Amino acid sequence: MRFILKLAIAVGIGFFIAINGFIESGFIVSHPETVLGPPNLNPVTITFLIGLMITAILLVRKVKGALIIGIALTTVLSIPIGRLYYDATLSGAAQSTVVSWQGLLEKPDFSLLFSLDLLGALKLSLIPAMFSFLFVDLIDSLATFIGVAEASGLKDENGEPRNLKQSLIVDAISSLISGLFGTSSGSSYIESAAGIAVGGRTGLTAIVAGLLFIPFMFFSPLLSIVPAIATAPALVVVGIFMITPILKIDWLDYEEAIPSFLSIILIPLTFSITQGISWGLLSWTILKLFAGKPKQITPMLIILNVFSILGLIL
Repeated sequence: MRFILKLAIAVGIGFFIAINGFIESGFIVSHPETVLGPPNLNPVTITFLIGLMITAILLVRKVKGALIIGIALTTVLSIPIGRLYYDATLSGAAQSTVVSWQGLLEKPDFSLLFSLDLLGALKLSLIPAMFSFLFVDLIDSLATFIGVAEASGLKDENGEPRNLKQSLIVDAISSLISGLFGTSSGSSYIESAAGIAVGGRTGLTAIVAGLLFIPFMFFSPLLSIVPAIATAPALVVVGIFMITPILKIDWLDYEEAIPSFLSIILIPLTFSITQGISWGLLSWTILKLFAGKPKQITPMLIILNVFSILGLIL
């Protein structure tokens, strides 16, 4: 069970990342009749497609830094949109240009530093919300570690993600102290797969990335130069990297195929890794019970199912 659902989680996250890329680029849009649908081709979506093909060609040619080069070239191709031709607002954008200049320097905002009310948070009415946040953060972090490990091969001799315990401890400490510093949760993010895909294999990768972000505490307006359609091709490519474990799932064994499929399809469609994992666990348990294999339902699995049900309800 653990092996199969780990594969399914990795694949589901891959589709989740790829769909995010298509949505951010405007290549997939909401549709009143079919929920999701294709857009009308316009300079914005065509630029995204060109960027995707450039990135794909660089990967095929085994060019180092293909994702970064693809992002940079797509950004350059996006500059004329709204300046020399086309109005980007026609494709649903907030402004006429895709690439905008919002200045060079901006003073960091430290107004939320250590701005918290611990006593105000210690209320019985907030316990369900605390549990929900805890459950979602834990499951999402586990899924991220598992998905990235499966896609990159960063596993130990037992097939488990390397240093999983230490990773969860760091993730927990980061989530805890990030609120004290007035930032969003410092949890693990699946976008780390992009760095791993191009060779990042140690903690030094994260340290270098963090150090490179320090100057942008003051030069944050520069980040607005890179538009969503420039990073979207990289997300689609990373999604491709992560779906390779789908080949290891036995699709003729329905006891494995059905829970795996539910996890894979529900992670992107519900936009929730937690939902995909929860329904995968619950369906696997039910199928094993009615298949006459209750011995495969371990006490830990029962605990996870209970938490899954509570998480879905709350």
